[in-house]
Amino acid sequence: MNYTGEIAALLTAIFWTITAIAFERASLKVGSLSVNIIRLFLGFLFLSIFTLFYRGSFFPMDATNQAWFWLILSGFIGFLFGDLFLFKSYTIIGSRFAMLVMTLVPPITALSGRIILGEKLSLMSYLGMFLTIIGISIAIFNRNKEDGKITLKLSVKGLIFAFFGALGQALGLVISKLGMKDYDPFAATQIRIMAGIIGFVILVSFMKRWKQV
Repeated sequence: MNYTGEIAALLTAIFWTITAIAFERASLKVGSLSVNIIRLFLGFLFLSIFTLFYRGSFFPMDATNQAWFWLILSGFIGFLFGDLFLFKSYTIIGSRFAMLVMTLVPPITALSGRIILGEKLSLMSYLGMFLTIIGISIAIFNRNKEDGKITLKLSVKGLIFAFFGALGQALGLVISKLGMKDYDPFAATQIRIMAGIIGFVILVSFMKRWKQV
């Protein structure tokens, strides 16, 4: 059996955890907005160098107009909206709990795919979503030993920001499917990152925060 997909998913989870810790520390030092912009620029540069050797093209100029539209929209939702809230949540509740909330990405992605793409979900899929939500609830709620009341042990604002991060990631992934189809996934990611960079440039310009970046 070929386990390439499973291995890739496992490595993604490992690298995602490592980068989350690094991004948390960087965000606390220089601000989440600065970290977002810097990492997108670096990500685009390194990915473009890779595609130059992998595809023979530094820029994804062979994408169709339809692919550009959906991938740009996906980039705005995933990299701008989603990561803007995710990185801010790092500074409030920390990367450990933010990543815990981000485990909602697969369930939200599955439900979004059901609504937007008409994808079918099995009973086991719904069971997995339910168990994920139960697991998160156990981690973020605390029972008072004196009166037995159940309360949140984390900042509500931080949890909401992390949830918006998960929502942005999930919707961005689903919408990217509309633009990717048979198109190269690395080139598609380039387009999404470009959209994220443009989005942050517009946001920082509107907020007049370039001196802080």
